[in-house]
Amino acid sequence: MKKLFAVLTALLCVMSFAVAEEAEDLTKAPTDTKTRTIVPEDQHVTNKTASVYLDYTPSTDEVRIYYKVMAVSYDEGEAMNTVLECLKDFQVQNQYYGYKYLRRDSKKYVKDEKNIRWAIYESHVKFNR
Repeated sequence: MKKLFAVLTALLCVMSFAVAEEAEDLTKAPTDTKTRTIVPEDQHVTNKTASVYLDYTPSTDEVRIYYKVMAVSYDEGEAMNTVLECLKDFQVQNQYYGYKYLRRDSKKYVKDEKNIRWAIYESHVKFNR
């Protein structure tokens, strides 16, 4: 009889811990896993065909920043400087204190539906709070 009582007590304790964990999971705030596309107000571009936009994931603090310009007027130095300035602005606006690169910067060339070649410079960083 004592063994049965001990087994039932142990089973009751295990069940109460499981229910408590489930209740704790329900009270946690949901994380934002969606990626938002942001177009900076001040794009720091000197070329009229250039544009900058960011893909920001708040839950992981990761940003992919894209610099898009017509391929005939692409200058990698200008692209890097523009991306750095936009990252600095984003860092200040969102109260980050630094960032690190998750992979090397890349560039690719694409054609749109009008058969115009575009150069896209991409940088992938993770911000630190």
